[in-house]
Amino acid sequence: MKKKPIYLWVLLILSALISAASLFGMLSPLPSKEAFRASQKTIEGISAQQLEDQLNYSYRVAESTHSIFNMALIVLSAILVVVAIVFLIRKNLQYANYTYVGYVLLAIIGSIYSYVTLQDAVQLVHDETMRLGISVISQAVSIFSIVINVLFLALVFYKMWRQQKALAEEEETGEFA
Repeated sequence: MKKKPIYLWVLLILSALISAASLFGMLSPLPSKEAFRASQKTIEGISAQQLEDQLNYSYRVAESTHSIFNMALIVLSAILVVVAIVFLIRKNLQYANYTYVGYVLLAIIGSIYSYVTLQDAVQLVHDETMRLGISVISQAVSIFSIVINVLFLALVFYKMWRQQKALAEEEETGEFA
């Protein structure tokens, strides 16, 4: 009896949810700077400069999520998830694994791109304490994202190795029988 690739179903469902959320975010229009300004609430203890820095940072991040490169990454990753699910439904586990590996590599590229654009947006912040806080948080999120994707990649490679090993053992026992 063959084992079902539950690991890949779980990873693909998580990836499909992430891709759907990313597609939804991409399809929402980029708000204007005035809309950002109107949505900003004046918090007691925050200076006008800090509020302006937060506005500039938020707008730059929103712009980067609507860049052509980021949109292409999102669309391509959504396509790869759908293709991997189709391969998995058709019980072509090898192609499903390869397609998911492509998705994870694309997600790592997206995380690196996101990190670079966030660091670019951090340069708009003039308040040193605020800049340091935003920079540390963006670095932590990027590192966490890359580590998670590398772990997913390692899991898929391990499972592929185990599948190849089991296939080789089946062939070997089949030759003796």
